[in-house]
Amino acid sequence: MQACADDPSSSMRARPHPEHGGFLIKALILLVLVVVIFGGAALVGYRMFIKPQQEIKAESAFGTPTPPPDPTVPEFEKLMAIKNQGRLVEARAALENFIANNPASTKLEAAKDALGDCNVQIFLTGTPAPEKEAYTIQKGDVLAKIEKKMKAPGELIMRSNGIDDPRRLRVGDVLYVSHPQFSLIISRKLKKVVLYNHGKFFKQYTPRSWTAPVSKNTAPIAAKVTDVASFKNGQRVAYGTRDFGGGTHTIQISASGFSIHTDPAEGGEKVAAGIVLSEEETAELSALLSRGVPVTIE
Repeated sequence: MQACADDPSSSMRARPHPEHGGFLIKALILLVLVVVIFGGAALVGYRMFIKPQQEIKAESAFGTPTPPPDPTVPEFEKLMAIKNQGRLVEARAALENFIANNPASTKLEAAKDALGDCNVQIFLTGTPAPEKEAYTIQKGDVLAKIEKKMKAPGELIMRSNGIDDPRRLRVGDVLYVSHPQFSLIISRKLKKVVLYNHGKFFKQYTPRSWTAPVSKNTAPIAAKVTDVASFKNGQRVAYGTRDFGGGTHTIQISASGFSIHTDPAEGGEKVAAGIVLSEEETAELSALLSRGVPVTIE
């Protein structure tokens, strides 16, 4: 048995062949590479396809996530309380500040509408305001005299003080007269009519229907107001007469097809194609505009 143990030939048979060890190492390396490559591909596939689907299913199970609350809402509500109390000049200043400082607020459009309402109420009533000039009616004053003294059109004086009959002027009454510089922007993209005064936002109007011409040319069009009128039973009604308020109002624009009209369903008069506002809005805008007001069609 000792001889067998010392036999060189038997010792050589028990020792592993070097080529066998190299083969095993190569196989092991290949196995590791396969795991790394295919495992990485599987991980990428999971992240790209499987995980997003799982997240969508999880979100669907819990419903659409509630967006975070808008921090500007409490401030807006405070401003509306001021407006509702009739503190119009104060509310106007606060709303202008709110709009300037909160362009991403969910209440931005509501704030613009509220500001427009404040502006109109201040302008078309005897509400005192910093931009208004006060005049006390003297003995012997008639509208023509007041026009010269105030350097303002008589119709504007009447409209800005809520007077529809010049015979209602009384000695001692105080008139508050504005000196506006209105301009109008008609936005084809937004389909809105926006009024400015001295370059500042005044009020916006959303048309009920829009049949103004569509053009591929998006360059701004410079135009102007050519007429502001009221019609009843096919006849033009003069401002200050009893039927003026009940007529169908029309604001003619020099650019063809962009005139502003009353809704035929409300006014009862047949009107041409253009931009249609409600009767109340058209009457209001008619009270603010006059011939020659510049209009930009964007």
